[in-house]
Amino acid sequence: MIGRHRLLVRQYSLLTVAIALLACALTGCTAARPKGQPWSIQCVELHGPYAAQHVRQLAETLKRTPGIQPDEVIIRQNGEAARLYYGTYYRKTNPQTGGKSIPPRLQEDRVLIKELAGPNGERYFLQAMIVPYPWPDVGAPEWDLRRVDGTYSLQVAVFQPTDDFHEFKQAAADYCALLRKKGYEAYYYHGSSSSMVTVGAFGEDAVRERRTRLERADEEGKKYAGLDYATEYAPQVMKLQQDELLKYNLVNGQVMRVRVPGSREAVPVPSQLVRIPREGEEPW
Repeated sequence: MIGRHRLLVRQYSLLTVAIALLACALTGCTAARPKGQPWSIQCVELHGPYAAQHVRQLAETLKRTPGIQPDEVIIRQNGEAARLYYGTYYRKTNPQTGGKSIPPRLQEDRVLIKELAGPNGERYFLQAMIVPYPWPDVGAPEWDLRRVDGTYSLQVAVFQPTDDFHEFKQAAADYCALLRKKGYEAYYYHGSSSSMVTVGAFGEDAVRERRTRLERADEEGKKYAGLDYATEYAPQVMKLQQDELLKYNLVNGQVMRVRVPGSREAVPVPSQLVRIPREGEEPW
């Protein structure tokens, strides 16, 4: 079992906050930690009031299958959706291409699971696929962004797994708790391959369209009046963005920069409003 990451926050200046994510295995030895991002095999996904019951039955059958390690059979449930997973496989990232390796055991186990058949020849796992490891959700349930009444929230941090950092959900929950201790209305949202932290809840009027009258020219150079449209945030949102801790959209605790088109200048990625997701939705 992989140990948890502790999230330490230190203030370096009035503009930036650096977050150090320290990994610690249960043995206390990080050298024993496998290299690469953990992935798994999603054997089946079922929906409906009896989905969890059916998945548990399939899990028991899978555990009794020759070649399958019973302790590597995993069940995850989210509302009326239930999923059955098998195994943990560490995929290393190629620094040149950004692609991830596929361990031979992962390929072999996926083929084995897809070919498993019941007594009448029925195959339950033909749709088995390789997916990021299904870490269980963590954090105070009342801070889950999906429970918030509103339309938008201000995204201030994203945590993603790397070859050396796996517990992105724990890091997001910890950062959310830290912001709340500092008096911010912080929330977390856990996705399958990243977790984000947001602050505040706003209505539809948090995003506004600004129209500016400009003088334009057509293809023949004839001038005419036109309108330029731009999106801006409501004053209460912009006030939050002036706060030292909420200026930027941190990625794994670091201020990320993007290059300005047509320039060598790189600017920090600011915090941004995202839509508050509901069950089955993504917050983008």
